[in-house]
Amino acid sequence: MVERKKKVDFNVDEGKEVFYANNLAIFNNPAEFILDFTQITPRVDMIQDKQIITYVAKHNAIVLNPKQAKIFFSLLKENIEKYEKKFGKIKLERDRKIKKEGLVKKFSEYIG
Repeated sequence: MVERKKKVDFNVDEGKEVFYANNLAIFNNPAEFILDFTQITPRVDMIQDKQIITYVAKHNAIVLNPKQAKIFFSLLKENIEKYEKKFGKIKLERDRKIKKEGLVKKFSEYIG
């Protein structure tokens, strides 16, 4: 029997720049988990000698099925544990825990 070799073309898109996110929202439904990474940055413009602040929001979302979400969670947990062994415990401020409805309020206050 003759073995045939298949040629596979593989291209990597290196044109996208790294996306820095300073906010994360996670949504889910029975079929998928949506991780919505957001970058919110202020922009200051001078208009008629007045300083106007505008907040610019950019989004990048990742959609995972429940199985992929569970694998992602497991890998993230494992890597956080490795990080903390190497660099020390990551400390979270307890009073910064925000209820879901508070997050929407704080976000809307932040963007004006």
